[in-house]
Amino acid sequence: MKGFLRSLLHASLLALCTLLAPISAMAQAYPSRPVTLINPYPPGGGADVLARALARELSEIWRQPVIIESKPGAGTTIAAAYVARANPDGYTLLLSTSQHAIAPALFKNLSYDIVTHLTSIALASESPLFLVVRPDRGISSMGELMTKLKQNSAAMNYSSSGLASLPHLAGAFLNQMTGSSATHIPFTGLAPALTALLGGQVDYLFADTSAVPHIHAGKVRALAVSSPTRLPSFPDLPTLGESLPGFQFTVWTGLDAPSGTPRAVIDQVHDAVQKALAAPAMKKLYLETARTPSALSPDQFAAFKAGEVQKYQKLSREAGIKAE
Repeated sequence: MKGFLRSLLHASLLALCTLLAPISAMAQAYPSRPVTLINPYPPGGGADVLARALARELSEIWRQPVIIESKPGAGTTIAAAYVARANPDGYTLLLSTSQHAIAPALFKNLSYDIVTHLTSIALASESPLFLVVRPDRGISSMGELMTKLKQNSAAMNYSSSGLASLPHLAGAFLNQMTGSSATHIPFTGLAPALTALLGGQVDYLFADTSAVPHIHAGKVRALAVSSPTRLPSFPDLPTLGESLPGFQFTVWTGLDAPSGTPRAVIDQVHDAVQKALAAPAMKKLYLETARTPSALSPDQFAAFKAGEVQKYQKLSREAGIKAE
């Protein structure tokens, strides 16, 4: 009897090792071919700048090309759905953003679940929104903008990167907190939204870090920033919370993989991202664009995202924002 049990245990262990061997071999060989990083936004915005910089560093680390493929639209859900359906082998990754945490509150019939169909890998960047205006608008402070909004907000408008985007939420929240009714003008990405501001088509914009070079060049004027505290790179720029307590938004960007991707591959990508963030070129980019890196583990990033989903469900409900 003991001999039979011993043989059964041996056979079971052998079978388990046989099952795990392909996963282990895949993880050891990863990546053995190009990796595709799906960007949910059009080229030119802050997310695209980060994606391309990160791809360059990962390509150096892996000695394999990292290809950026843009799949914008539908509030970033097209890109997320595409990656959720992809083969879970680590060769198709999603540039995950705060917008993906907003989407579940706005789109009721999504074909994927951000928590169960996508596996969190790494939180690569956190940054604020900059409330910017054209210098020739005669608005030089947050107080002056609030005064104009209270006097005649119906005549004012603001652009965003799209319906129900984070800049749209911030604009709607500003309307709510100031009792104003400025008109929302959505665009398909932050780059065209910023172009509209530069061209004088709109009055103001909650922009991501892609606006920083324009701020330094004097093409736009920053009135406030959405971070909880003032930025070291902009010490004289007040936070929105200084004028409107409770006004705080964070733009975050990370990497996700399809659910079912081996944990060994997830950990390898996470470690590679951390190495990439420590590269001099990335540190320079982060300093220049007011970004903050993160060392959250995959599990910590997953918990963070789940909390973000709940936060934006509440905010969207209170602001009365719905996808159209």
